[in-house]
Amino acid sequence: MRRTAQRNLQLAAALLGCAAALSSCAATPDGPTRKPSSAPPVTAAPASLAESTIKYDALTKELVEALEAKMPGLTWAPDDPSSVTNSKDGTCIFHPQSLKSSADIVEPSKNFEAVFDAADPVLEKYGFPAFGGTDPVPGGWVVARSTDGTGATITIESKSPAFLSMTVPVTAESCAGTATPTG
Repeated sequence: MRRTAQRNLQLAAALLGCAAALSSCAATPDGPTRKPSSAPPVTAAPASLAESTIKYDALTKELVEALEAKMPGLTWAPDDPSSVTNSKDGTCIFHPQSLKSSADIVEPSKNFEAVFDAADPVLEKYGFPAFGGTDPVPGGWVVARSTDGTGATITIESKSPAFLSMTVPVTAESCAGTATPTG
């Protein structure tokens, strides 16, 4: 009996050692050291759907060009089409076309550091704060978000492949007859 208890203690110690080793691997030394930033307060009124479409489609195009230049071999293609929805609280939300990467981006981007390097100057140009880091989310996803003064949020999330999406508040008139209600 004593030998079984000792063996169980050795097994538990070995498992704890393995867990510690694995967790240190997850926090790679060349991984992101930044902390995710919180969304700034909404300080500007939403624009019309037409104005938002022009602005955020241009942002998406420049962002993809920057990401593809920083990580050659990874491409981005259309995923879901653009849409307009009316949320429960009556906010009219524009969802520009989302994009999907040709492969996972976590490892090629050195745990999103290359994403930050490529995206942050583009985000700044369009009035967004830099990605502050990745958000803690369950399920193995690596997620970075940035929100501008109108409440528009751009999200890059990866779990083989990666997805780039946005939600953009637009004027209520933009929803008249075009929005799909969401829960």
